[in-house]
Amino acid sequence: MLRLAKQRKIKLLIYSFILFILLFISFLFSLMIGSFPLSPMEVFENLINPEKNKTISTIIFNYRLPRALFTMITGFSLGVSGGVIQSLTRNPLADPYITGMSSGAALGAAIAFLLPNISIYFIPFFAFIGGISSILLTIFLAKKAKAGPIGFILAGIAIGTLASAILIFVITLAQEKAHGIIYWIYGSFSTSKWSDIIVTFPIVLFCSIFLFINARDLNILLLGEEHASQLGINAKKLWILMLLISSLCVSSCVAFSGIIGFIGLIAPHMIRLMISSDNRFVLPLGGLTGAFLLLVSDNIVKSYINPFGEMPISTITSMIGVPFFIYLLMKKGGKYEM
Repeated sequence: MLRLAKQRKIKLLIYSFILFILLFISFLFSLMIGSFPLSPMEVFENLINPEKNKTISTIIFNYRLPRALFTMITGFSLGVSGGVIQSLTRNPLADPYITGMSSGAALGAAIAFLLPNISIYFIPFFAFIGGISSILLTIFLAKKAKAGPIGFILAGIAIGTLASAILIFVITLAQEKAHGIIYWIYGSFSTSKWSDIIVTFPIVLFCSIFLFINARDLNILLLGEEHASQLGINAKKLWILMLLISSLCVSSCVAFSGIIGFIGLIAPHMIRLMISSDNRFVLPLGGLTGAFLLLVSDNIVKSYINPFGEMPISTITSMIGVPFFIYLLMKKGGKYEM
């Protein structure tokens, strides 16, 4: 037992060290890559001394830095929330995208965009209402049908498709705003600004801290409500709170980034496969892994070697996520083990 604990600790340290290095390298590349390529030296010099070259400093501080930071914040929120939703629903195939949460949040945000004279601070609220409504409806349908893990996924796809259909209707009402909303639906960080970070970072930070603090209780919840009650945990209250907080975490980012698929599915599972199923490790490391995966995807999307020009980021995340989803479906679809 002690040997297994020691091996897990070594794995944790090695994975964390490698992940931080890869995240730093990806962040540096994010500042270098674009229609106007920069060298590492130019990036470092202008980060230290913005007055050195006003043009380069403007590119870095006004466009690439907020984009890179917001991409990491979004990836982190998807990774953490994906781990929570998988544990709450006891479904290894669940994530904010597949359960319809992201589509519902996007619908809520799109409706907010069309309202006249609405403050930017209210957009995450509308996204949250849309996201939490979608996932609650998915859970209601799955329980009503007495469906298992696969039934839950089918219910999520149905609700997500319905939300997307209503979203298309909203787009037809948008008229001159329609083109921007359509591009935003499929996920993009091309318009990320410091104001997006100012709105989302405090929300994601608060939500993440709350979820990390309750990660141990989430582990106990996996053992069943009766077992949780014996240990003094109000299972229903914890379940509702964790679902609400994870929905808020995702919705605050989706409100500005658009719908991004599969990051919330892949990131937590990478930690479970490599280190442990303990949510005290899955949630924080899943968040960092999500930040890394999304940052790499965004670097590919905006890279000057990309012959198609900048495209929606879900193009890349889906190419990575769909094979992984099929693998999980084939391996765990019939028998669920978290």
